[in-house]
Amino acid sequence: MLDCVVVDAGARYGLHPSWAELRGIAEFHLFEMDEDEAARLTKKYEGDARITVYPIALYSSDSTLKFRVSEHRALNSVFQSNTALLHSNDYMLRAFAVTAEGFTQARALDSLFANRDIHFLKLDVEGAEFELLKGAKNKLQTSVLGVRSEVLFAPIYQDAALFGDLHRVMLDSGFELLNFDYTGAGNKAGRFTLPGRYGKLLSSDAVWIVGNDRLFAAKGDRLVQDVVRLAIFMLMNGASDLAIDLLLRAIKREAISFERYRDDPLFVALHRKALFLFKSLLSLPMLQEGDITDAYKTIFGRDFPLMNQFYQSDLLE
Repeated sequence: MLDCVVVDAGARYGLHPSWAELRGIAEFHLFEMDEDEAARLTKKYEGDARITVYPIALYSSDSTLKFRVSEHRALNSVFQSNTALLHSNDYMLRAFAVTAEGFTQARALDSLFANRDIHFLKLDVEGAEFELLKGAKNKLQTSVLGVRSEVLFAPIYQDAALFGDLHRVMLDSGFELLNFDYTGAGNKAGRFTLPGRYGKLLSSDAVWIVGNDRLFAAKGDRLVQDVVRLAIFMLMNGASDLAIDLLLRAIKREAISFERYRDDPLFVALHRKALFLFKSLLSLPMLQEGDITDAYKTIFGRDFPLMNQFYQSDLLE
């Protein structure tokens, strides 16, 4: 089976929406330092053998951490919030109010997963993302293919790293910035705005993917598997163009074959997402039907199901 291992640090509320389609297919490791929330998640996923919940933090080293419990417990952090900045921007003052302190065991990813590959990271640890990446240096340079992380553009937490610091770590590890999960809505400042773009951008999610040079340095079956994993990650993170280009390059320039994985659950999930993508693209004027059907057949080795055949496809069952 083609494995896909996802580590989610700061897993409050459960699987991130971008990963929901791969529940039951990917292997998820959820880390939540709030013991009450970790217990809730453990109960929530107790029937799912592919989801493991850890009531600990991930950090730069194996240690014990003190953290601040906020009124809004999704904002619990090992860092002190920047009160002056919060006041000057009238930003979530009540939510950031500290109500207690707690302690948690912390592990470094390189230590905890020393003998296992990790393919994707999702980080939402309220300012500690940079510290976590320091403890994942080996995994970033060997097995991780994509990272989605909360990033700060303003010093919301005292002494916490900002986007530029994380971006430098990712560049040095062979990654490229894919996109920001940003729709134009910042921290609102008043009523006098049109819908869409407004306010100051204080934080967002950034998504990085491993660069082609490092990706295609792998050979054989490892490369085939990584291409499948990365392509579906791109499709789930708003980069369908890059995902299809990656698959076409792998076949045309690298002579890759996906034949042995045609019925693998992860490849089937990739196939299904691509099928819906190509169906949507049929309605766009810049693409001819032949462009779509040719690309689809090159990647998946079968004719694209047109008209009623699309809705009768076994991939939709």
